[in-house]
Formats: sequence, C-alpha cells, structure tokens
Amino acid sequence: MKWHEFSSSEETVRAMVRDISAVLRQEIATTGRAGLAVSGGRSPLPLFEALSAAPLPWKDVRITLVDERHVAPDHPDSNESLVRTHLLKNQASAARFTGLAGPALDMRDDVARANRQADEITLALLGMGEDGHTASWFPGAPQLGRALDPALADRYIHVTPPSAPHERISMTLAALLTARRIMLAVAGPTKRAVFEQASRHATPDMPVSYVIAQTGVPFDVYWHA
Repeated sequence: MKWHEFSSSEETVRAMVRDISAVLRQEIATTGRAGLAVSGGRSPLPLFEALSAAPLPWKDVRITLVDERHVAPDHPDSNESLVRTHLLKNQASAARFTGLAGPALDMRDDVARANRQADEITLALLGMGEDGHTASWFPGAPQLGRALDPALADRYIHVTPPSAPHERISMTLAALLTARRIMLAVAGPTKRAVFEQASRHATPDMPVSYVIAQTGVPFDVYWHA
C-alpha cells in the first residue's frame, strides 16, 4: 500500500488525475485498451470534472461502475447520472460507458447483465464511508459474506444496505481483486481515523479492511485534510 498525503482537495485531484492518466495510458499502450471502474456519490465529482479534460486516448477506455443504487439512470441518486454529467464530457466523451441499472429496474436481469461484462479492470477508483464501507459493502448487509468471498465467481451481486437508501448492485471483492490497480480517496481526520482502524485487520465490521489487507493488487490511498 502507498499512502499519498496532500494539503488540499485541489492538490489531491491534480495528483490523482496525473496518476490515473499514467495507468490508463500505459495499459492502452500495452494492450490497446483500458478498463476504468469508478465509484459514485458526491465525493468524486471534482475528480470526475478534472479527469474529463485529461488528454487521453479515451476512445480506448471502457468505463463502468463499482456499484450503483438500483434506481433509474436519470434518477438524482443514480451513480450513472453523475458519471454521465461530470465525467463523460470534454475529452472523456469519447469513452465507452456501461451502466448497471436498466430502464425496467429488474434487479435479477440487471445483475445478470452486469455479470456479462467482459472488459478487464485496469483501475478501480474507490471511496469509503465513515462506517468503513466501500463499494456497496455495507456492514450488516445480508449479502456481505458473498460480496467479500474472494472465491466468488460473480463480478456483481445484489446488496441490501441495512440503513442507506436504495437496493444496490455492487462489484464483489473477487472482481475488484482482478484489477491491475486500486485507488482509494479519503478526506478529513474522521475518515483517516476510520482508515487507520480498518488497517489493523480484515473484519466484516469495516469492509474496506479487506481491500487494505490484500496484497495482490497495487493499492494507493489519497488523503487530504
């Protein structure tokens, strides 16, 4: 694990755009394409805005979601909507995007379709909640054991958050560990304390701990106060 510490959000975003661009550019040069899996919510929006203008061969980038609220793609809480509004524009408008929630909102069909995705994951961008969740791996969720099973064949599963709104479709730990690289963005002293606690050992009480504990995928953490 590499810890990157910055003094401001702006400095963090610049560093992440630089590093994300380098990873994607190298993968495209090597294999001809790159896969980027992004998380939603409001926290990554400044990063999406800056990344959208990065001078990359975006036509060779396949973008998907780490997780999604099971709502219509134009719903205000939709991660797809946020990605389309804040990332898939400027230079990045040339990228190919695959969402997770279909217009019919049939959970079984949507999960099955998500699991038919075949693009490899070059880079996964994660966030973290103050409860220690990442992706949609919520502590206490009835499907959490499956989500954290490193031998699970499914790339995505249905997750029911114990308290957060909306049913979810979430990438599994097993799928995340196929990525070439994982980046996690956290901010503020509270989340730093959560991260440090999660770093002690892997526990379902703090699901992000499974990402921290793994050693098979290069893992970078970007933090600012």
